[in-house]
Amino acid sequence: MKSRSSLIAFFAAAAAALCLATAPAASADGPKPVKVMTWNLFYGFDDGPVIAAAMSGNEAAIAEAATVAWGQIHATNFHRRVRDIALRVRLEAPDLIGVQEAVRYTQMGSAGIVETLDHLEILVAALREVGIPYEVVSSVDTLAIDLPVLDAGGNLTMVSIQDRVAVLARSSHAKVAVSNPQSDIYQVILGPDVGFPFPLPQGWASVDVNASGHRFRFVTTHLEDASADPAVLPIQEAQAVELVNRHAADGLPVVFAGDFNTDGFRKWPTYKLLTGQLRLTDAWKAVNHNAPGLTWGQSPDLLNPFPRLTQRLDLVLFSGRFDVTDADVVGATLLDRVPAGMWPSDHAGVVVTLVP
Repeated sequence: MKSRSSLIAFFAAAAAALCLATAPAASADGPKPVKVMTWNLFYGFDDGPVIAAAMSGNEAAIAEAATVAWGQIHATNFHRRVRDIALRVRLEAPDLIGVQEAVRYTQMGSAGIVETLDHLEILVAALREVGIPYEVVSSVDTLAIDLPVLDAGGNLTMVSIQDRVAVLARSSHAKVAVSNPQSDIYQVILGPDVGFPFPLPQGWASVDVNASGHRFRFVTTHLEDASADPAVLPIQEAQAVELVNRHAADGLPVVFAGDFNTDGFRKWPTYKLLTGQLRLTDAWKAVNHNAPGLTWGQSPDLLNPFPRLTQRLDLVLFSGRFDVTDADVVGATLLDRVPAGMWPSDHAGVVVTLVP
């Protein structure tokens, strides 16, 4: 005969099984978590000297600074460091990725194209190579400029820079379907009319997302950098207002992920605008509260031996009802520096899991 305690355990287990069997089917069909990532891929050079030379208007100085920058681009070798980014993406397996500074370089000599380095194309190929294919589902061309560069023989060539912001989605992904790709350049940009030597457009790219029947919009962006010149702050704030108002007008919940160039840790003015007047929620703070979550500050050569992140510029913000279950900074530990012998980017990535 079974003991009394065994009988109690039996009936308790049976009751639990019955409750599970009769639970409402809606729980299985309820909202599913969606994981998003943002990562600034980094131009690969220190743009300060190039901008300073351009401001001077001295053609020889521009060529000298641009030639040094072209050397830095090769030294920071995106072909080498992209594998670290791809392996991190494989580990995290985000449904959607927003990338910034997804630049394409084309060097032209007297006989035609000398070299092309397309960071977006290289990234997509690296993701496929590590076994987690993604597709570019929305993108926007932003900065476009030609710079004079001397080749190894001292001959003058031109390097065309085409910056881009892009959204990537998992290929053949049943859980998340995307549609309605949109993109645009901000109306207010840094340029000659405010004393900058050339137009510096910034922009955004988006897709509408259907995640197990729950619809929202995913937007990635790169706002203008106002850290070095307070006079640029009104431009950055105007871009933030345009971004939020443009997507709020369509009535969908929105997830904004990108390099906002405003520090969410120290709460710089544009961050306060986004999370205050514009009423966006910061996904990082929703689960990590006052933890720093720093994402920018590796040296331009990417060779600093230890992390030196100082600002939280890379943000995931949202409007509408989302539950945030996790938010992490990735690509910022010493282990991330080991495979390529350099940091994957001067920015860390941010990965957030939300339930719409």
